[in-house]
Amino acid sequence: MTRRTMAERRRRAAERATRRDSLLVLLSRAQRGVPITPTEAALLRAHVEAELAEADELRRTVAGQQTAMQRACDRTRAAEAAIVEAEEDTARALAQAARDRQFAQDRAKTLHAERERARHAERTLARVRTADTLAEAMTAVAVHDGLSPAAISVHAAFTALADRPDVVRAEHDREHAIALATAERRAQAAEQQLAQEEATSLRYANWLAATQRECGAPNWRALPATVKALAEAARRAALSATP
Repeated sequence: MTRRTMAERRRRAAERATRRDSLLVLLSRAQRGVPITPTEAALLRAHVEAELAEADELRRTVAGQQTAMQRACDRTRAAEAAIVEAEEDTARALAQAARDRQFAQDRAKTLHAERERARHAERTLARVRTADTLAEAMTAVAVHDGLSPAAISVHAAFTALADRPDVVRAEHDREHAIALATAERRAQAAEQQLAQEEATSLRYANWLAATQRECGAPNWRALPATVKALAEAARRAALSATP
């Protein structure tokens, strides 16, 4: 605030005090019923108009200040809302950045683990390809599968046992015995089927021969013997064809 403004305010304050003292004197005389001169009446009017003018000016100033304060308050609230929104945006951005960083770290760990598994599988495949026995190959696979040392030892022992020549021969003998038993069962089933068919054919031949004899056809008497001879030949052929 400048000195000129301060001096102007002091002058106006002194004039206001003088005017109000004069106004109070005139009002006191009017209240007591003392007549006032036209000059005093004009002075009273001037004092009242000046007070009214100052009051109006004060109200306008206060209204302007209130409007300015309201605008400042609105701007402050808008700024606070913008700050809150900016803080929320920042928090969301930071949270998203943290999630992205965590995702990138997890993805890097996953890729690293996949590469390690691929290299481990390649080493296991190389051991399997260069293994001299089935036991070595199966042991490499067991190690790759993550079995415990005890389980790997048991696995290797069983696999090594399966590689022994006597075990291999025993397995081949067992398979041969199973195949032979299967062939025998099939031969027995074929013989039973052939016997059933022979019996059926013989019954039909006997019936046919008897019918022919009743009709007076003597050439059909040897038909059952012929059927038996054919069945016997078929049996011998089936037995010779069985391995």
